[in-house]
Amino acid sequence: METKVEITDEVANGVNALLAAGEFSGKYKGNDNYGKPKTEYLKKIVLMTDEELCKECASKIWLSAYASNNPRSDYHWHCDCCYDECKRRYKEDIYMKAHKSVTKGL
Repeated sequence: METKVEITDEVANGVNALLAAGEFSGKYKGNDNYGKPKTEYLKKIVLMTDEELCKECASKIWLSAYASNNPRSDYHWHCDCCYDECKRRYKEDIYMKAHKSVTKGL
């Protein structure tokens, strides 16, 4: 039971930190392009391990570049969210590693 409380607190704190990071642009408020609350994605990435987060960053970086002709694509704010989560963990190197892995293939 205690584990669930810790996870819930971690998720709540992480999501609140990410919402605060996006407060001025509003990029994490409201719904995504499919009508789901953006906070669902925030909760998902807060619970990821560092390795999972690195894979998610790489995926979203690639997809964001692929969707460069669509400025309203969810992938753009997903990238921002991934970076903000790395920053919240004090592990910006995760994002940089993912970015290098994606751009290396180009």
